[in-house]
Amino acid sequence: MSTGRAIEAVTQTLRSLLTPVTPQVTARPLDQARGAGAGGLQLNLFLYDIAPNAAWRNLEPPARSAGGGLHPPLALDLHYLVTAYSDTQDEAPAHRLLGEAMQLLHDGALLARTKLEGVLADAGVHLQPDRVRLTPVRLGIDEQSKLWSGFQTQYRLSVGYQASVVLIDTLKPPEAPLPVLRRGREPLDPLGQDQGVPVVGGAAPRLDALTVAAWRGNPSLPARTGDQLVLEGEGLAGGPVRGRFSHPRLGAPLWEDAAAGSTAERVLLPVPAGLPAGVATVTLAIGPPAGPLITSNSLPLPVAVRLGQPVLGPAGAGSVPVTVPCDRLLVDDQAVLLLVGGGQLPPTAAVRAGVDLSFDVPRTAPAGTALTLRLRVDGIDSIPLPEPDADPAKPLPTQFDPAQQVVLP
Repeated sequence: MSTGRAIEAVTQTLRSLLTPVTPQVTARPLDQARGAGAGGLQLNLFLYDIAPNAAWRNLEPPARSAGGGLHPPLALDLHYLVTAYSDTQDEAPAHRLLGEAMQLLHDGALLARTKLEGVLADAGVHLQPDRVRLTPVRLGIDEQSKLWSGFQTQYRLSVGYQASVVLIDTLKPPEAPLPVLRRGREPLDPLGQDQGVPVVGGAAPRLDALTVAAWRGNPSLPARTGDQLVLEGEGLAGGPVRGRFSHPRLGAPLWEDAAAGSTAERVLLPVPAGLPAGVATVTLAIGPPAGPLITSNSLPLPVAVRLGQPVLGPAGAGSVPVTVPCDRLLVDDQAVLLLVGGGQLPPTAAVRAGVDLSFDVPRTAPAGTALTLRLRVDGIDSIPLPEPDADPAKPLPTQFDPAQQVVLP
């Protein structure tokens, strides 16, 4: 496709199209279009804006080789302003000039490949898959006034055109993998025959909801260490079922086998021990580990830390140091805040994996006041409630956990 000279090629092609109207066709800024002492009939072609083409910007061109693709091209729309100048004080000749120019651009709205090649073959615009098309664009008085006043020159009657689309090729070389000789898993077919693509009948598995079993379907509470997840949907059977847990702070996903009692509509999964606090995603994979695997859609999984008993340090004049032990701080530099007394406090030291965090809690309440602590890690708050009873017939806790509180000395 086109090279970096594509914009120049389009501009020069438009100049050549307008030459039959007048031999004096320039491509100058508005304040320099009419040079000192210049006269005669003149057309000026000013490129005033370059915009990305919305239809092409996210598309990849056809692969150049089997298995190889290209980086998407730079797709541009060029916006021009065509201005006519008279050879006298009377503007009528400029109006005639502008009308004839518009007539030529209307007839040549689809720029011919031969024309583009003849003007600047090195640009390669004539080789791009889409033709360059000219379209009149109406510029209001306000838009043109701002454009002309920006150059501090007098306004003249002009007409706008859009040239679209110009595709500038990438300089990145395309991938060139070797062709596939044979498909299949080990052991391969002894006769060397292609085993084809594995095909599984039926609809793909679909996940509709994810909750924590201990909280009996309450979707607002995050998962913690030791919790069992309940994933509900359809088509969640047909082979070994495993859960794939992905986290932005992990380089590779974690896997867990479905627990006993799972069905085609309800899968039970433990929370992996190595899953950090924050927002993870869960996907079900059905099939043997060696493949082929059928995967479901992904659902977000908020994971919270579980707090231990806070420890108070020697109180200062205006604050009380508090050390908060917790789990799930498995990677360095996680974003941590202590939520206490309606405020948010950062830790006193950098966050390190497996290291308890300390905070300076200001004395904003009288001595003897019990403050409930919550730890927000990568946007997910800890649960300040005691453990729910395993008996589903008993109600869920409705009071704060005293073990997650401190009493100001």
